[in-house]
Amino acid sequence: YQFSTGEMSMLEKLAENNVEGDLTSPETGGEKGIMNKSGTKVEMEEVDISTLPSDLRMDSYDDDATDIGQLLVNTGEMVGTHLGPDGIPQEQVEGEEEDDDEAMEGDNGNDDEDGGESDDDSLSDDEYDPMHDDPREYVPTDTAALAAMNIGFKSGGGQLYFDDEKNLVGGEGEEVEEYDSDEEDTNLRPTDVLALCATTDTNDDFSTLEVYVYEPPTGNLYVHHDITLPSFPLCVAWGDVGMDGKAGSFAAVGTFEKGIEVWNLDVLDPLEPSFTLGGVDNTMAENMAAQAMIDDYNEQRNLSKKEKNKKRADKKKQEPKAAWSGGEEKLLPGSHTDAVMGLSWNKVHRQVIASSSADCTVKLWDVTNPTEPASTFTHHSGKVNSVAFHGTEGTILATGGFDKQVCVVDGRVADGSAVRKAKITSDVEDICWDPFKSECLVAAGEDGKVSCWDVRNMSQKLWEFDGGEYGVSSVNFNPSVSGMLATASVDKSVGIWDVGGSQPKCVIKKEMAGVGKLYSVSFYESQELLLGCGGTGGQLGLWEMQGESCIV
Repeated sequence: YQFSTGEMSMLEKLAENNVEGDLTSPETGGEKGIMNKSGTKVEMEEVDISTLPSDLRMDSYDDDATDIGQLLVNTGEMVGTHLGPDGIPQEQVEGEEEDDDEAMEGDNGNDDEDGGESDDDSLSDDEYDPMHDDPREYVPTDTAALAAMNIGFKSGGGQLYFDDEKNLVGGEGEEVEEYDSDEEDTNLRPTDVLALCATTDTNDDFSTLEVYVYEPPTGNLYVHHDITLPSFPLCVAWGDVGMDGKAGSFAAVGTFEKGIEVWNLDVLDPLEPSFTLGGVDNTMAENMAAQAMIDDYNEQRNLSKKEKNKKRADKKKQEPKAAWSGGEEKLLPGSHTDAVMGLSWNKVHRQVIASSSADCTVKLWDVTNPTEPASTFTHHSGKVNSVAFHGTEGTILATGGFDKQVCVVDGRVADGSAVRKAKITSDVEDICWDPFKSECLVAAGEDGKVSCWDVRNMSQKLWEFDGGEYGVSSVNFNPSVSGMLATASVDKSVGIWDVGGSQPKCVIKKEMAGVGKLYSVSFYESQELLLGCGGTGGQLGLWEMQGESCIV
């Protein structure tokens, strides 16, 4: 135990007056005061309480204070949501507070008439409920932080908590009014449907990567957040592994530039991508700029004011120097030399991305080592528009190009000799694997022909159908319903086909109003009858097919 300063002072005074014994005993204390050995009363120095700190002047509180809470928080006029006697938020309207004050005054008057027995009727420490008469407003905020501390998220006993749907619920399980906040707008529910779209405003030359949220119970569709892109996007792929090898949510974007930007979707309003695969090497320019700033700072420190002004004037007269000589941009080793037209993120080996480019090559990238590609394939003689990894065989990928060839490549053979090819009658627009028949590969051509092969024997097609005179720009299999294939066309329509039999047949076609000419279509993996598409309209189109009798 360590004595305080006051205790040490008391002990010194007692020692000076030769005081011994127990201070609490009648012989040495009590009403008679403290006595020394000779029996003489020790006169203690009287202290002026006005000289004490405010926290020690215990008798200086205002007797007219109505509530201790009023001493700490200036509540003022409070209109809005408050806690009621049962602990549940309730609305309070203007005028009620005045009535409450009048009622309180009346109660106080009755207590005075009864002879001041209000103190006897007051609640004991065990019975006192601090929330019963406390008028201060309480609204749960930052529920994620509360949940992390295991406070208020799930509990009983009449407390407020948030259920799995982030709804405010009372202690007995009854649902109360949901609290609307900015955080609730950014939080995602398990039932939310997420869609990733890359859009371009051709009027303003402005491109963005948008994360849409669709709420099936209410039909609400909105942009959760977006990311500004430096160049026009051509393709997007989603993955869940970052450069550090840890799980997350990432989007790889291919543009007219030579590099592949990978953005972290868990970050709102990022200023730059998490990392880039290939592209322009800005290392020299960045180093030169940094060194120039350092040199300028060091030089300015050693110059007089007159010399500084002269140097600034001379610097303005000088023409800016190029970051590198020769006038040509320097690319990182192994980078694409033209626009990136197709991307596929491997679902088995989740750190691998395949890219196809207008430079007629296909490259494999390891996101945990993004300095250069792991492999480069040159089996196409024209621009490679499409690339798709196999769903379960992580080393197999399919490619399609403007040389009218559909190819299957084994990524384990780096020289590209393990390739199988099939020829179609037009440029390849899109390719996809059948999730229920792992050997089947489907390709859509610019002329509207949709063809299927068994990749074990690509010399003969399994089936083929005509998707429309305007061509088929995109194809996608339903991952939950066997044999359901969707096609998108520039005639603004989506077609649903049954390809499970010997001959494909069209089940239904639907024009997607407001979406424009369609260039992309995809089923949602977690809901078997939800489909999304995008086109020239710059909007996301959704089709819930539960109401289509021909499908259900």
